[in-house]
Amino acid sequence: MTAPATVLGLALALALAGCSGKSGDTTGPNPEPPTNDPVPPTQGGVQGSYVLEQINGSQLGQLVTISNPDGRVIGLYRFQPTTLIMDPLQTFDLELRYTDDKTPGGIDDEGEFKQAGPVPANGALPLTFSSATYGDKFTGVVLGNTVAIKYDFDGDGQLDTSFRFRLVPGD
Repeated sequence: MTAPATVLGLALALALAGCSGKSGDTTGPNPEPPTNDPVPPTQGGVQGSYVLEQINGSQLGQLVTISNPDGRVIGLYRFQPTTLIMDPLQTFDLELRYTDDKTPGGIDDEGEFKQAGPVPANGALPLTFSSATYGDKFTGVVLGNTVAIKYDFDGDGQLDTSFRFRLVPGD
């Protein structure tokens, strides 16, 4: 290879490396997500009392199979109308009541929620919930008068159950 071709090749390689975002170069895209705190929700309409209306696509009163992402069954449960309360101070109270048709059970959880990213064109507000009760996090989204969350029902660290809540009229 001739000296001019080598210099040109080296210059091209450096230019490509500079645009790759690697090695801390600020001219390229950042491969890491931002580490700053998420922006708090701005819709103003997220606070209120929500009532449970759907579990993993099934309606209240139906027996619902709850299983981990790997398919291992957690149990078969019938859920009762329970609540998710979200207040303007970005705290939540979650109450889930259910039965396996023999023994009643329940989960009470509380903590904080924050906006998890930008609001897409459809207006769905992504949220991250941080549990003060269990010390874990779970995801959610607010769209219109509904809140959907993905929750770790059995406490094994895997988000395994989807719950959908509807805003109680007047809240």
